[in-house]
Amino acid sequence: MLRNLLVIIAAVALAGCQESQYQESKIRVLIGATLITSPGAPPREDTILVIVGNTIRGIGSRSDMPVPQNSERVDLQGKWVVSAGETAVAEGQPASLNVLDHPPSGGDEKPVRRMVAGNWLQ
Repeated sequence: MLRNLLVIIAAVALAGCQESQYQESKIRVLIGATLITSPGAPPREDTILVIVGNTIRGIGSRSDMPVPQNSERVDLQGKWVVSAGETAVAEGQPASLNVLDHPPSGGDEKPVRRMVAGNWLQ
């Protein structure tokens, strides 16, 4: 938990407190989703993902991880988040994610939202 807190503090420090700096850093926080970090990994419920720019900077439980101020917050309660690429969903990895309405079935999933390099495509 201390490591997650330090990551969040660092992300906020990098982003600064002014609105123009926020827009440049693009801190996004995905809140409440069930996360599957890689194929075959157990689901992690009620998570927070902190994304700074195009990189995942923090992953944790909503109960243990603070939400950075001056961040764009996206409520994903009831949704599932999985990798949209070949890499696992992990700190330091690119923020390429699929948001699903249901648990992944292993086939081609049609996401309700898709994030590539930290930017929402839909």
